[in-house]
Amino acid sequence: MSLAKRVRAAAQPYHALVGGALLTALGQGMYSAASVIYFTRVLDLSVSQVGLALSAAGATGFLATVPLGRLVDEIGARRTAVALQLAKAVLVALLAVIQSFWPLLLVVALLGAATRGGQVAWQALVADVVGPSKRVRVQALTRSAFNGGVSVGVLLAAPVIAVTDRGPFVAMLLGVGFCYLAVSQVTARLPVPHQAVRKDLKSKPARPSVSFVALGFVTGFLGLHISVLEIAIPLWVVQQTDVPKSVVSLLLFVNTVLVIALQVPLSRSSKSIRGATVALTCSGFVIAASCAAFAPTHGLGGWTAITLLISATLLLTLGEILQSAASWGLGFELAPVGGRGGHLGAFSLGAALQDVVGPGLIAFVVIQHAPEGWWLLAVGLAAAGVVAIPLVRQAHRHLISSTAEAEATSGSVEQTPLEGGKTS
Repeated sequence: MSLAKRVRAAAQPYHALVGGALLTALGQGMYSAASVIYFTRVLDLSVSQVGLALSAAGATGFLATVPLGRLVDEIGARRTAVALQLAKAVLVALLAVIQSFWPLLLVVALLGAATRGGQVAWQALVADVVGPSKRVRVQALTRSAFNGGVSVGVLLAAPVIAVTDRGPFVAMLLGVGFCYLAVSQVTARLPVPHQAVRKDLKSKPARPSVSFVALGFVTGFLGLHISVLEIAIPLWVVQQTDVPKSVVSLLLFVNTVLVIALQVPLSRSSKSIRGATVALTCSGFVIAASCAAFAPTHGLGGWTAITLLISATLLLTLGEILQSAASWGLGFELAPVGGRGGHLGAFSLGAALQDVVGPGLIAFVVIQHAPEGWWLLAVGLAAAGVVAIPLVRQAHRHLISSTAEAEATSGSVEQTPLEGGKTS
């Protein structure tokens, strides 16, 4: 047997998922690094216009989360993921030819919706392809690959950002579109042996419970670690401490490396409802502890401040890893198979809202009310971790009752026991 045939024989479906995540991240990293520069320097748009376009992307992403999640239930996760990747490829390619604000606003807004919906479809696709026992691990693998891909994409965009000519930016945007197109082709070839399509059920799946949606918002609030990393840390180091500005790059590098290295091993305990609940609660306290470590660096310089900043970033990264793994585990285990897309869409509303309001909230609370803002944020995060516990219990009780009703009607719905590690 040739080497190529041996590689193909050893390949697993989740390898394609990881490869798809890597390609998606490569494109997203290039786009994130260079798009704002392209809009302002090449298209000559004002900062306020760019801000409006990015806000529109966040808003449409929030509004599209649930409808696109329901689309997953209607036509399947694979078809939805392929369609949204193709849509992203077309939209990014359109950005290469658009030269005025209003068409750009429309395209960026649609791109935001496709991106957020694609994340929901991708999570449902992971569950369809690998089944209950491996889905959290594979989701962790794809996230590690995603972080690595984004880093490479940012580096690839650096030479483009350094120039002012339109040509390199257009070439880069077309490259981003090609990445999304390639992902769509990889996704289209994935097997979905565990997929349960809603039309196979005699009754419609239950709507997400209030406790399930509320848990999604709590999880989204704990996802403020994203805004802390991307907004608070750069502004805090530059404006509120007396350490070299280059420390920002060091802290971001520490975060990226640790997420890539630790996401998979630290996600193992989140395969069950109980383990994911513990991880989510712990994430609230750990991220709160990171806020408490950032606060004393206000106005501080020297190695003491740098040591505290690194320690705070380590805690923030640990909380980020735990929160991410917990959100996957709870999203998977508390969503019925027949209605997984709609449930995951509803569960993702909190993360989508964090994308919209998180940066402004962090800037207002932490930066404008330094250093007390760190302590206020820490209290809120710790409280969110505690509140998650009764919400999980209520959502699980609702799942049990709705599953029993569906089984009485169709007898074909996957059960989710309390431990959530195996399904019958």
